[in-house]
Amino acid sequence: MRTLPTLIAALALLVAMPARAEERITDFLSDVTVRADGALDVVETIHIVSEGDEIKRGIQRDFPTRYRGPGGRLVAVGFRVVDVARDGRPEPYTLLGMDNGERVRIGHADTLLTPGQHVYRIHYRTTRQLSFYSDVDELYWNATGNGWTFPIERAEARITLPKPVTFGKRALYTGKQGSTATDAQVVEERPGRIVFRTTRRLEAMEGFTVAAAWPKGVVAAPDALDKLGWWLSDWGAMLLATIGVIAMLAYWAHALWRARRRSGSRPLVPLFSPPDGLSAAAVRYVWRKDFDDRTFSAAVVDTAVRVRLRIVDDDAGQRLEQVDGGADLPPAEEKMARRLFKSRKSVVLTQANHAVLTAARRSLAEELEAQYGEGHTFTEEPRKRLLGRILIVGLMLAVAVTALLDSPRISPWTLAGLVGGMVIGRVLLMLLARQRRRRLRKGVKTLNWIVTGVISLATVLLGCTLIFLGFVSGNPLPLLVPLLAIPFLLVTRALLVVPTPAGWVLRDGIRGFRHYLAVAEEDRLDTLNPPEKTAALFERYLPYAMALEVENRWAKRFADIMATAGMDGQPNATGDWYVGNNPRPWSDSSAFAVATGSALTSTIASAATSPSTSSSSSSSSSSSSGSSGDGSSGGGGGGGGGSGW
Repeated sequence: MRTLPTLIAALALLVAMPARAEERITDFLSDVTVRADGALDVVETIHIVSEGDEIKRGIQRDFPTRYRGPGGRLVAVGFRVVDVARDGRPEPYTLLGMDNGERVRIGHADTLLTPGQHVYRIHYRTTRQLSFYSDVDELYWNATGNGWTFPIERAEARITLPKPVTFGKRALYTGKQGSTATDAQVVEERPGRIVFRTTRRLEAMEGFTVAAAWPKGVVAAPDALDKLGWWLSDWGAMLLATIGVIAMLAYWAHALWRARRRSGSRPLVPLFSPPDGLSAAAVRYVWRKDFDDRTFSAAVVDTAVRVRLRIVDDDAGQRLEQVDGGADLPPAEEKMARRLFKSRKSVVLTQANHAVLTAARRSLAEELEAQYGEGHTFTEEPRKRLLGRILIVGLMLAVAVTALLDSPRISPWTLAGLVGGMVIGRVLLMLLARQRRRRLRKGVKTLNWIVTGVISLATVLLGCTLIFLGFVSGNPLPLLVPLLAIPFLLVTRALLVVPTPAGWVLRDGIRGFRHYLAVAEEDRLDTLNPPEKTAALFERYLPYAMALEVENRWAKRFADIMATAGMDGQPNATGDWYVGNNPRPWSDSSAFAVATGSALTSTIASAATSPSTSSSSSSSSSSSSGSSGDGSSGGGGGGGGGSGW
């Protein structure tokens, strides 16, 4: 009880202290004059109360210049600031680019605003904001925008036409984006002029949208030339990008045909053993002309079948255990096994051991590349000579440039510098490549490579900058068009890696061996005296079937053989190289093939992978008719929002 008087006195002191005033807009007036040519002259008068909290130097007005039109396309509207004033005097401002429009930052970074009431006046012109229907024309206008970070006590929108005609349908909407509330009214109307005003305070992120229709003939409708210009503005970049993609695909298809037409029609001769004694991993590497996860898993199973490791799959998880003795391994698998079991006897297939598995995978890949890679069984020379790379660069330039052309915040000099830099860089790279074909002294040749690397890096950075500017310009859609061609290009790049003469011989042998592993009608092979089907043969060639992705077919052919071997109690033909919960090969050869094929590949790939470690503006969407009552707050043209800074 002795502390009660103290608490009462503290509460009384708090009540007596003046409350901090709220930063807000006390009055927001949007005065829209519709010109006879269809453009809008807009003057926004914004009364604010600043307390030095968010509004320190001035305010920011965000205005969208790209809207989502019919069919989902982006419609670009014109926007130009005429002048800005504060308290009746001109005020400095800066235009800042945003994802979907412009930000007008009013004030100076070195000048703080005096707390209190201020009046801002923003005068701007905008185009393509009117809707032209068969019987009426309409302005559907988001007067305040729905992105203000502080409340608006009262908002008013005035629409003035170039002729004194009677307005037709009208509508008004208040609230957050998408709201259909109507807390406003028409407070004045006469021929050629109508005034809307809110009847309640708008909270932060709430806006005021109005719509009004009038008879045709008051405003000049866009003619065919205007519509063509608008269409090119909306779709020109997309059209150019699409043409570029089609040209690129045609060129690459032609290059592919030229690179592979010499392969001819090669006869298929079944083989009953791997050509040249290739390992399972080598068979897949030569077949694909590349290294992948299945190459690694095929090498693991091949090493297990040769009784140099054991695959264990039990309740404790999957792991690989080292086995002493066993058969000799090919050089690539030998290096993989040494790296895998370096200073350890087993490796659990989890991401905790990703470093060990990645190192073993890398050793296998490096050795396979040294034996069968570039220049041995295949060559990348057709791809290296492909002029389509220049076409791709040209396409990226064309798309990026067209995406940036109508962006008012991208300087033409910046655009010219980026494009010119890439063109010059490409020319220099071609000249340097030509010089390298000549006999050069070692020092000059080294300098040539250094300069080539620097220019290549600079050219790539310039291209990336162009693409980035295209995305932030507010019109990223054209830049997405080339992505449609990426799957085709990836496939084409792989196919442009052409086998060497020795590589063609090996691939013909692999093709014949794959036919033997995958064929279902074995009577086709009887005349060729295939080897006798035994449990040992099934296990010996299982890694090869995995490598060539026919393990299921191979397993089905041995279902009866493996089941009979299990019933007779025959031991595993090649040793106890697999221990686990999955079916043993003699109980269900198909399930076993899946477990050691796709499932094991997925597990090893996952285990060998290292574990990984709001905007202030509001967008606007256009609607076909706001005055008919089908609109909402935040719809129509105009919009955006604002904040302090």
